[in-house]
Amino acid sequence: MADLLFRDLQYLKARSVERCVTEVAGYRSVAEADISSSVEQNLRMAIQAVKSGIVPESSQLTLEARVAQVRFHQGMRIEDVMRGYRLSMAVIQDRFIDVAQELRLGDREVLAAHRVLWGVSDSYTAALVDSYREISVQRAVRDHELRQGYLRAVLAGTLTGAELVSRSADFGIDPCREFRALRARPHGGTSPDELLSALVAPLPGGDGVLTVIAGDVVGFVTAKPRGDGLAATVAVGPERTLAELARSDAVADRIFAAAWRRPHGGSFSLEDLTWRTAAGDPDVTEVLHRRYLAPFADDAEFGLIVLDSVRHYLANDRRISAAAKALSVHENTLRYRLQKFEQLTGARLDATETLVELCWAFEGCQDRAAAAGGTLL
Repeated sequence: MADLLFRDLQYLKARSVERCVTEVAGYRSVAEADISSSVEQNLRMAIQAVKSGIVPESSQLTLEARVAQVRFHQGMRIEDVMRGYRLSMAVIQDRFIDVAQELRLGDREVLAAHRVLWGVSDSYTAALVDSYREISVQRAVRDHELRQGYLRAVLAGTLTGAELVSRSADFGIDPCREFRALRARPHGGTSPDELLSALVAPLPGGDGVLTVIAGDVVGFVTAKPRGDGLAATVAVGPERTLAELARSDAVADRIFAAAWRRPHGGSFSLEDLTWRTAAGDPDVTEVLHRRYLAPFADDAEFGLIVLDSVRHYLANDRRISAAAKALSVHENTLRYRLQKFEQLTGARLDATETLVELCWAFEGCQDRAAAAGGTLL
């Protein structure tokens, strides 16, 4: 029986190629000679299995899987490749039925051959899926590396001229449009990849490129993302063309540093944080720490209470009643603490310069406090 199928191999191949090209749109962009070669390979493998009665393991079909990878690289979908293979198997089975009738084969022989053909189909499908998974991983890694390389170059300002235009086109980006550099970091319980997906999902094609680098989501977008629903801190720089995006990235870094100090996440731009983006200057912060915070170091417990009271006083626009309510203390208690602050620092809380410097001190010393285990002192 198998010898008769081998005898009809050219007919089986021609019929299989015809059906693949006619019934599977993906094969119409592949050279017919290439289709014919891979179809013959698959037919020979299937007929040999019928002849030997042995179904090959999927791991033994490396040659067939290699051909499938070529199809994937040619842009064919796995569904089309599987459909093409099933059509070839259908051609063999149709011819097998005719041969079985000609040879008057018994039911047992026919059933055994059918089982082999179905087994071959299962093994090939498994090899095909493994091959597709391998190529998908390779593509994902390559795409990630290309995306990282492109973004690093754009954000560093080292990609210019024709190369900037060419590489931007690979990602559907118009280099003449203006974008905002973006940096984002997830909060506890959210992974960088989850944050990346959340930021990319609402992003129309051509409106930005994002990826994960060193645990942060970085890249550029046309507009500041919405902050609601994001368990993360997101910072975007000012709008710039791609050629000038390095400037936007430098500002985004400063915005992120200030935004990361905030107790809750959200999406921030320079307009949201203004002067706070400059409060990280270590020299200025050190002067203000000595002037307003260090005087309370000798009695840290009471000092932290006083400073917390001052912070609430400022946060409530210097309204005693509102600040006292926020602190859950009597108004006179708050007044006493504010007086102690003025006595120990020699500063007046009704002086504009004091208010400005205190806001800077509280903002800028948050990183210092985190490094010291949570205390401003």
